[in-house]
Amino acid sequence: MQVHGTSVLRKPRQQVPNCSIVLKSELSRARQKLTWAEQLVQKLGSRRQALSYLLIFTGAVLSTFVAATYAWMYLEQRMLLDRWSRGQASAQTQTKLSIPKIHLEDVVLEGASRHSLLLGPAHLAGSALPGDPGNAVIAGHRDTFFRHIHRLKYGDDLYILRSGKRFHYVVRSRRVVRPYDLSVLRASKESEITLITCYPANAIGPAPKRLIVVAKLAAGI
Repeated sequence: MQVHGTSVLRKPRQQVPNCSIVLKSELSRARQKLTWAEQLVQKLGSRRQALSYLLIFTGAVLSTFVAATYAWMYLEQRMLLDRWSRGQASAQTQTKLSIPKIHLEDVVLEGASRHSLLLGPAHLAGSALPGDPGNAVIAGHRDTFFRHIHRLKYGDDLYILRSGKRFHYVVRSRRVVRPYDLSVLRASKESEITLITCYPANAIGPAPKRLIVVAKLAAGI
């Protein structure tokens, strides 16, 4: 009932938010977040893919370099053998080492420098000359020319060809020593050959030890 002279105050209606608009807004935000996450995943994926390609490329380059280096080493050794067989050996390549058991037949270079060891076995300067009385020390890399000398055993034959003569040696001992063990370089009154290479042959990185094979002169022709 309304009394004359008075007015009725009406409460303003509260505006109820439109549920569909709110849901659409939330969905839009969720999609934006999802899109951002997808973009991040794509970016990370593309970076990983690029890194994978880079690693593959680097590996291919290194493999090619190693293969080319090995091919060059063996080609140089074959050329040295060819010159030696034709009597054109230089003063640095007067000696030829032959070990039938491991099918080794290489020209020995004079002076165990880094370059010489790349081209073949190398005679340690200051030690006796192969074929002469004393201890002739010959070194070689475990992954190239001396990769099979670990198979040598007591009684195996070894031949040195030098100055038109052929010297027959027989393996008498083998042992593994530390790199700083210099006893392997000792002088000897007998004619002997000491072969040195890193050990073990399958070690990754610098090998921690040295394999020593000693052969003594059996006969000279």
